[in-house]
Amino acid sequence: MEFNSSAMETTLFKGDKFMIDKDYYRQHPCEREDLVVMRIEGAQTVKRVIAMGGDNIEGRDRRVFVNGHVLDEPFAYHPKGGGNVQEQDNFGPITVAVGKYFVMGDNRDSSRDSRMPEFGQVDQDAIVGRPLYIYWGHTWSRNGDKLR
Repeated sequence: MEFNSSAMETTLFKGDKFMIDKDYYRQHPCEREDLVVMRIEGAQTVKRVIAMGGDNIEGRDRRVFVNGHVLDEPFAYHPKGGGNVQEQDNFGPITVAVGKYFVMGDNRDSSRDSRMPEFGQVDQDAIVGRPLYIYWGHTWSRNGDKLR
């Protein structure tokens, strides 16, 4: 699959091509922080699972809380510096429906994801695979990077 968005920087960059394991999530449940390939509105995209069915999630001042605990998210990226975009930096509290996932892009300032009501929570059936590794990166040094 070729990634064509900045929503997952610095994990994935525009133009990165990566392998997908389409069977993984048929045999394993999604877990918090997993990267998932999903089909949304007829296109495939990649996001990170932040919360699962039954979890309560809230964003306050760029920090994400799940079930009252702040998450340690070393992958979260805020390239636009200061500022405060209400639906991106502050949201919820939201209870994730059973059988659904709350997903976010790692580039928190430029991701269309579950923080936006029009995107919403993701059904298990929309998840089509797990990204494995980059085989063609935007720089040569990224070839073969494992995705986490």
